[in-house]
Amino acid sequence: MRPEQIDPRCEQTVLLDEHSVTINPKIINLSLRKFDEHEISLLEKGFKFTPTPKPNITEMKSDVQKFCRKLRLREFFGYDTSTDNSLVRNKSNWAPNRGRDSHLDCFIDTITKFPVTNSKNFKQNISKAEQRALEKLKQDETIVIKEADKGGAIVIMDKDYYREKVLDQLNDGIFYKKHSGKKTVMKKIKHLIEHHPNSVTEKEADYLCNFQIKDSNFYGLPKVHKSSEIITAVEEQKCSYIEVHRPKDLKLRPIVAGPESETQRLSHFLDLILKPICEKIPSFVRDDMDFLNHIPPEVPDSTILASFDVTSLYTNIPHDLGLTAANFWIEKHRDLVDRRFKTDFLLSALQIVLEGNTFNFDGQTYEQMKGTAMGTKVAPTYANLVMGYLEYKLYEKVKDEFDDDFKQYILEQWKRFLDDCFIFWKKSKEDLHLFHSILNSLHESIQFTMDTNDKELPFLDILVKLSGTKITTDIYYKNTDTHQYLNFNSCHPSHIKRNIPYCMARRVCAIVIEEEIRNTRLHELKSFLMNQQYPRKLIEDGIRKAKELSVEQLRQTKTKNADSTTIPLVTTHNPGLTDIYGVAKSNLPILFQSEKMKQLVKAEDIIKSRRQPRNLKKYLTRAKFETKESSDFSVEKCGDSRCGTCYFLETGKTKTFKNGKIFHIRSNMTCKSRNLIYCITCPTCDENYIGQTGNSLCERVRVHKQQIKHPHTRQIPLSEHLDICGAGSFKIIPIYKCRSDDSVSRLQMERYFTQLFRPKLNER
Repeated sequence: MRPEQIDPRCEQTVLLDEHSVTINPKIINLSLRKFDEHEISLLEKGFKFTPTPKPNITEMKSDVQKFCRKLRLREFFGYDTSTDNSLVRNKSNWAPNRGRDSHLDCFIDTITKFPVTNSKNFKQNISKAEQRALEKLKQDETIVIKEADKGGAIVIMDKDYYREKVLDQLNDGIFYKKHSGKKTVMKKIKHLIEHHPNSVTEKEADYLCNFQIKDSNFYGLPKVHKSSEIITAVEEQKCSYIEVHRPKDLKLRPIVAGPESETQRLSHFLDLILKPICEKIPSFVRDDMDFLNHIPPEVPDSTILASFDVTSLYTNIPHDLGLTAANFWIEKHRDLVDRRFKTDFLLSALQIVLEGNTFNFDGQTYEQMKGTAMGTKVAPTYANLVMGYLEYKLYEKVKDEFDDDFKQYILEQWKRFLDDCFIFWKKSKEDLHLFHSILNSLHESIQFTMDTNDKELPFLDILVKLSGTKITTDIYYKNTDTHQYLNFNSCHPSHIKRNIPYCMARRVCAIVIEEEIRNTRLHELKSFLMNQQYPRKLIEDGIRKAKELSVEQLRQTKTKNADSTTIPLVTTHNPGLTDIYGVAKSNLPILFQSEKMKQLVKAEDIIKSRRQPRNLKKYLTRAKFETKESSDFSVEKCGDSRCGTCYFLETGKTKTFKNGKIFHIRSNMTCKSRNLIYCITCPTCDENYIGQTGNSLCERVRVHKQQIKHPHTRQIPLSEHLDICGAGSFKIIPIYKCRSDDSVSRLQMERYFTQLFRPKLNER
């Protein structure tokens, strides 16, 4: 039977054979705001959708320069770049000078000077009306847009409603409290390294301590699948876009976003050290494919399917339990941990990460008192170690309540993926309830919920079915799954989109063995992908290829081999720019005229790597939340008596350019601020100049003063103008603080402001 032809806006179910799959709403509007058809049309494409970006030649040239630097390093060091055994290290921008190899210099000159332009006419994948809708949504300060906790739906909330829901969690007094003291985490990290000088290399210490620190931000993902008001609205409205005005029973999943927080690098370092231990935990399941390999084909008669879930695992782990568990596993598997990492060092570092979780929300700093942050790198590994430690206590309690044989059965059959657990229970229901009580007695803070069935039960994305003594598996779609797969019209490399039908069909075939059910699921998949604009033939070819593979091939675990010989040319995918990778490959004969480079670099070593442009999620969502108006921000002098910048600094909440345009300051900044776009004004003619710096404003002003005073150091015409017209003086004000410390992003923002205000001193 073919899928029914339906309009996804007004139907909730796709009927395929005798199976039905609920299609949940793609957009859930919990705000009072009304949205027009273009805004809805844009949002229905899903957060994964990437609009076609504007050509950015500056970024492309910067990427090519980074690639060339890698070639120079290869030529300078050869394959053996270092004998250092550091696990982590800071990125360096150092590159060897020209002149070592003429053929390498010629190759680099050829590709860096190649005219990178708009190579062809290309069409935007969203209409002009949708482009305006995107800008309108980005600039709307009355709403907050988030992804649903599960299923991929887009949830829109009033800003004050969202703030109220977050503060309900942060003001509970149990897990979080306001933090008003000074930040001392970095001092603790440096103190730890000083007291364990043999535990970290110089490069590791540099990585852990020397970087631009940014505050973490707290945000919440709406649990729409647990709100009865939203579920009722979905059933009544039966549409891909539903409206529920401020449901009272909505809860949020807490997330702390801090990619450059004080503890994040230490957390990443610990994760690299401790993660290999997780695979030694008897219950450890890597993913759904790994779980499939643990499922027996048959089980004893009267077996019960049972699953268990830990309630809010991350936030409920007491620090003392976590540190005890980590110590247990480190000592148990010392062979997996480098001997230079002393147990005392690792536990002290872990304690710093756990106790140093501070973050901002709406201008207030909070700290987490219990549990670990969902967002820090080491959290999944940490949670696995804690659960594995409690499971060892479980095995002993099972032995006491039952016998040695059943302890061994639990040891082999109890499987867990983080906080989700599964077992084929071969004893009575009364014994199962006793087992559940044993689980909840392991620790007062770690409590389990239980779900049982004698026919079918889901675990991860797999529906385990029991028929007599035979076990079969099926695909399981959660109730919140919107099937928002990547739209075929999204701005992604074509090979990625062409491969999606095959990869998804392969996953279906790996999980579903019975032919009739498999064909039904593949029909469903075809319907889902066609709704995402995938061509019918492409889907059918992918399904055919997947069906040709054996079960053993489908379920085989692939291991990634880290190949250190590759040299990736990383660029942002942009169909409107020249394919610089093709230019580099076509000019390799120039490089291979060098005998040395011919030995060090092979054609297959240079690989094409694409960076994804901003998708709708990155356009429309942000972790930082604030209710301050732009007028609340200003530029102030640092007040340091030794500061040489305060005299030159303009202060205030706005900057008025000579052309009359007024720019409102959007961050609090001083002389000490870094990563800025700034404006210099000549005191005589009032002409403006816009520049950028990754260093502090003080350091940049020092350079400008030097170049004005000493003509032989000058690099830009501005210095001569300020010397002659400005009599050696000037005024400077930072106008924008960049979110990213990436130099390419700063150059893009500098270009944006230059085009916006057209300062004459930039034209010279």
